Amino acid sequence: MNYKYKMEKVLDYRSNVEKHKVEDFARISQKLDQEKKHLDTIEEKLEQKKKEVSTDVHAMKMSFLYKEKLKAELSHQKKKVEDIVHKANDAREVLIEARKDRKIMELLKEKDKEKFQQEMLLKEQKELDDFTIMRFAK
Repeated sequence: MNYKYKMEKVLDYRSNVEKHKVEDFARISQKLDQEKKHLDTIEEKLEQKKKEVSTDVHAMKMSFLYKEKLKAELSHQKKKVEDIVHKANDAREVLIEARKDRKIMELLKEKDKEKFQQEMLLKEQKELDDFTIMRFAK
């Protein structure tokens, strides 16, 4: 197995890792959007309930209990969103590192390609020089 083949394999691997990290980040971002929408819904329900005024004692008690339930749900949802934000930030950092790793391999591959082309040009020039010398010697 030659060096170029190994380098290509490593580049393919790093590209594949980056692809999976992009998918992970996208999945977490989508989940974050869903949870934020749910949080907004809970906040809207709570605001609507705060605006309601009731004169019936039973309705007031039920309204109070419902508001308390919404407040607890809101608190839980805020914590959930916060956790997902941390996961998204972590996934973003991992993705950035995966991209850096892939770009490093691409740069190494490009430098190796340039070096190979220079070596081929030198080899070709040497062969032409040798051919010219042999031709001149005849």
